[in-house]
Amino acid sequence: MVKVFGRRRGRHVEIEAVVYRPSYERQTVNSPNPLARFAHRSRVTKSVALAEKYLPQEGVVVDFGAGTGFFLSTLGDRRSDVALYAVEPTMPPCTDSRIHYVPNLESLRLEADLISAFEVCEHLTDAQLEQLLSDANQSIKTNGRLIISVPIMIGGALILKELNRSLLFRRASEYSITELLAGVFGRTVQRPTNRGPTHKGFDFRWLRERVREHFSIEAEILSPLPLPWWANSQIFIVSRKL
Repeated sequence: MVKVFGRRRGRHVEIEAVVYRPSYERQTVNSPNPLARFAHRSRVTKSVALAEKYLPQEGVVVDFGAGTGFFLSTLGDRRSDVALYAVEPTMPPCTDSRIHYVPNLESLRLEADLISAFEVCEHLTDAQLEQLLSDANQSIKTNGRLIISVPIMIGGALILKELNRSLLFRRASEYSITELLAGVFGRTVQRPTNRGPTHKGFDFRWLRERVREHFSIEAEILSPLPLPWWANSQIFIVSRKL
């Protein structure tokens, strides 16, 4: 949402535009859209359940792109035995003293039982993704796991996500009509150079092939519905070392 203010200085009026962006929580787990809210809360629930499944007693988990720390804090509430580590280069550290922040995976002084990257890979450049997968492979124990979740930006979910963006948050779609139709039918849509603020053109099938170059994929879990990928909004990819 953009608000424009005018203020007079002498004979001139200066125009100032202030951009108001909804918080991450309002766009996800606290979205006013009940479908989006359900999808994101289901994603968080699955994230914690998967982490609990694969973490041994007194295990070590590292969340790459930890954001607000919500996932790690929630996991810590359920598994007090687990050591919680976070890599988060942009957002300030959360106040949860159980979470240990490290600048990158290379700086870990111990091997991880689990490395997670939830809703992160879609924002990385090809080089950054390759670095993440390579570093994760070096940082995980032999029997450890890498769990990635990403949005599904092709198929039927794409239309719903673009409607949510336009109607609730008053932001124009980044897709042309041609691109939108291509995405709905699972065809390639060119990705922007700057992927930081956008999901446009992301295809989880492409990511899956990159993961396979470094890991063996054990499971793919769709969320939030027990339906094919084209009717869901997120996918989890669980993998282990080759």
